[in-house]
Amino acid sequence: MLLAGLVFAAPMALTAAPGGGLRFELPSSAGPVVGLADVFSCTLDPEAATGQLEVQASSLATGHGPRDQRLLVYALDVASFPAISFLARRIEGSLHALRAREGSGALRLAGPLRIRDVTVDALVAGTFQWESGTLRLRGEHPLVLADFGIPDPSVVLARVEPALRVYFDLAGSPG
Repeated sequence: MLLAGLVFAAPMALTAAPGGGLRFELPSSAGPVVGLADVFSCTLDPEAATGQLEVQASSLATGHGPRDQRLLVYALDVASFPAISFLARRIEGSLHALRAREGSGALRLAGPLRIRDVTVDALVAGTFQWESGTLRLRGEHPLVLADFGIPDPSVVLARVEPALRVYFDLAGSPG
């Protein structure tokens, strides 16, 4: 039993799960705008019940050049604010199963979320499942653009809603 506790001596790196990753969806009058974050780092430390996520803001993309340019330059100002970060200072929920590396459960990750130069306390809900020694972590979180000082990225032909949802589907194995 003592050795099982040593498996998580260091935080576990999480990457995009097969078919998953970090995705956002923003409702608009022209239909939902869906985008991905291609460059990010994420760690989870089950023993300490903490974690972190940092997204390279310039890696956000919707697959439409002019819209991406407006998102990155106007809305997010990635030249001035290159990273989006979340520091899970506390993780609550099914920690026993998470630490035992078996089964599944629900988690709540609490801590500061920083976008542009604004930090907001966030409580992110998720679920996890252990499969063949690999952890799969899934969830979603709503964001209101104005809470982070993000200017409305709407254009005349496509009005966006003031809120979006961020979805995550990540995987990792203990070192």
